[in-house]
Amino acid sequence: MKHIRIKFQVLSLLAITFMVGSCNKDFVTVQPEGQFLSENYFSSPDRAYGALIATYDLLRKNAGGFENMITMMNAGSDDFYAGGGGASDGAGIHGFSNYTLNSNIIPASYWSDHYQGVFRANTLVTRIVDLEMDAALKARFVAEAKTLRAIYYFNLVRMFGNIPLILEPVTTATIYEVTQSPREAVYAQMEKDLSEAIPDLPATIAPDALATEAGRLTKGAAQAMLGKVLLYDNKGPEAAAQFAEVNGTPGQASQYGYKLLTKFSDLWVFTNKFNSEAIIEGLHTNQSFADWGFWGTGADEGNSVNQMVGPRTYSKTAGSDAPDIPSG
Repeated sequence: MKHIRIKFQVLSLLAITFMVGSCNKDFVTVQPEGQFLSENYFSSPDRAYGALIATYDLLRKNAGGFENMITMMNAGSDDFYAGGGGASDGAGIHGFSNYTLNSNIIPASYWSDHYQGVFRANTLVTRIVDLEMDAALKARFVAEAKTLRAIYYFNLVRMFGNIPLILEPVTTATIYEVTQSPREAVYAQMEKDLSEAIPDLPATIAPDALATEAGRLTKGAAQAMLGKVLLYDNKGPEAAAQFAEVNGTPGQASQYGYKLLTKFSDLWVFTNKFNSEAIIEGLHTNQSFADWGFWGTGADEGNSVNQMVGPRTYSKTAGSDAPDIPSG
């Protein structure tokens, strides 16, 4: 035992000596090898495209995860009621359903997820300015980012009222300078962003580009969004003018190719994506390797709405002609 104790003491002394002798500036300064820092990330068009896709990613908030917008908002209507395992199973969705929503039970992700989208849009719009790339492509990236920023702010201002209006990337030096802005300022910025974006967006996505560009924003998408923002800003005539250009003549295809499908039921055909009624259509994937451990974290990339509104404990018996739907 004495031998072991002495050996331990010697090793401890050597460790202390090493630490004292090694704590200098060169030792603690670590070069970020193999990492993309925000200061130097925007060094190529491919990097900018990656940042754009990251900005789009928050659109999944509408249908993805436990706290998706479609399920929660519709729980406040007569479309369906909050169920689950009981009144404590998802306090947020029960708050929407029972009109008892308050600051304690509203899902925090409704704030944080949308501001993640705002932050990513701000970063792209700010950092892409000095990047050498095709001018038209750069303008399109900026237009998409501004449209996405308007979409995220549209959700935020309707849910929370006076909110911080942030148009630059927030840093540790500026985060404490952020203050609330009046609702009018947020609507004015959304209208400005969308008006600036429309000229630089493509009118449509060409059929031969759908494989790689399906789901990206177009002139019609930004113009329809502008009409909706104007409508909520109590600017009815201006909103109607935008919608008229998007919709075109009833019964005919609009300038952007939008037209109601002949069969209403075709909207629910799984393979009928990006049809003539689709103006802004979000993309999801079944390749995110998400499992129940991701539920509620927002880390999953799949469409969760069908799971959320499926009848609880539903099962289809063998030989039955009942619908093949998931239990919720």
